[in-house]
Amino acid sequence: MIAAHGLTARFGATLAVDGVSFSIAAGEAFGIVGESGSGKSTVLRVIAGLHAHWSGTLELDGVPQSPRRLRPGGAAQMVFQDPYGSLHPRHTVDRALAEPLAVHGIAAAAERIADALADVGLAREHRFRYPHQLSGGQRQRVAIARALILAPRLVLLDEPTSALDAPVQAEILALLQRLRREQRLAYVLVSHNLAVVAALCERVAVMREGRFVEELAVADLRAGRAEEPYTRQLIEASRGYRRR
Repeated sequence: MIAAHGLTARFGATLAVDGVSFSIAAGEAFGIVGESGSGKSTVLRVIAGLHAHWSGTLELDGVPQSPRRLRPGGAAQMVFQDPYGSLHPRHTVDRALAEPLAVHGIAAAAERIADALADVGLAREHRFRYPHQLSGGQRQRVAIARALILAPRLVLLDEPTSALDAPVQAEILALLQRLRREQRLAYVLVSHNLAVVAALCERVAVMREGRFVEELAVADLRAGRAEEPYTRQLIEASRGYRRR
């Protein structure tokens, strides 16, 4: 689904991603973890076509990409970290879901919107509400529905649960697991929360200062079997503080 080699991205003179290489199979869930500013979200933005200042090689579903090549809607879609900020405050749910269909010239919008809402567990009455009339979890469900309405094979998840409280996080993770299974989706999940990555992914790359320092199976992540000291620090930090 993804083949990247020597992927490098910059913001002006700042090097954000420094020559990372990885591959992801169709239907696989791949996680990227690391501290804030390590370059995780920039990798997603390059894959999504939202950041043009990159070099290296990148293929999506066997198709070579370039910084100036517009990604087709069905190749990859992205779910952002803040479900309130990623939805237009003056657009209803119906309009948010109708817009990508209109851009890509897809007919039968009403039926597809109804199906998309049902897929993410939202009722009919949510369709014509505005973002401020929805809870945080409902807004993220709308964002997921918007990403899936074009039937992509790859979904890019940028900290999709970090703005939600713990019970709602669990609901969204269960939803993502179900949708991946039913629609045979591939995921790339970026997070600083190792528990979220372990719940959703099979493999994980650990990123630091723009580079992948280690890649390991989630089973090894859960068991604390890491070779790099930085990865071990992340695992230890995820266990919280213990009073003596």
